[in-house]
Amino acid sequence: MNNLVKSLFFISLSTITFSCEKGVPTTGEELIQQSIAYHDPNGNWEDLKGTFYMKDSLPPGRDSRVYEFSLDNSHSKMTYSIEGLEYQVINDSLKILTGEITEERALRMRNYYTYLWGLPMKLNDPGTIIEKEIRKEEIEGKEYLVARVPYEKDQWYFYFEPETYRMAAYKFYKDEPNQVGEIIYLKGRRSLKE
Repeated sequence: MNNLVKSLFFISLSTITFSCEKGVPTTGEELIQQSIAYHDPNGNWEDLKGTFYMKDSLPPGRDSRVYEFSLDNSHSKMTYSIEGLEYQVINDSLKILTGEITEERALRMRNYYTYLWGLPMKLNDPGTIIEKEIRKEEIEGKEYLVARVPYEKDQWYFYFEPETYRMAAYKFYKDEPNQVGEIIYLKGRRSLKE
C-alpha cells in the first residue's frame, strides 16, 4: 500500500452493546445486515436528526480541519459548517449562509457526507451491489471480516469486528491496481438509538 493515503477520523461517540441473534453471516450482504443491526438496532437512520462535530487528522503536509455536519433525514436536509463556509442542502436545493460554494460541489459534498456518516445503513441504498464473498484481512494487528462493494468509479472495502460486526474501518480505491485510495479508521462506537 505504498501509495495508499491513510486518513484517520477520530470520533468520540457513545458506546452500546448488541447481542447478535442471527448467527454467523455467510455472505457480504448478511455481514452488512448484521452491522446495521449493531449500529442501528431500532431503525432510526431514516428519521435521524443530529449534529456531528468532527476533527480529522490528515497525513503530513495537509492541515487538519474542524467542521460541523447536521442531518435531518426526515426532511432531507443537511447543514455543513467549516471556517468561512456554512450552507444547507434541502432535497436538491442549496442555501448558502456564509462563504461561497457552487451548487454542484454542495450537492456532491452532501452525497459524500451522508454516505460516509450513514454507513453502514447507506449500504441498503437501491443499486448497491455487495459482493457475496466475505474476506478476512488483518490491519494494525487485528483480523476483520471484510465486505467488498464495487461502484462504477471506486472500489470500497468495509471492515467489521468479527465478534460484534461493528464497522471498524473502510477503504476505497480510485485506482485499485496502483493502490491509490484512502483508509478511514473509526474510533469509538456509535449506535443510533431512541
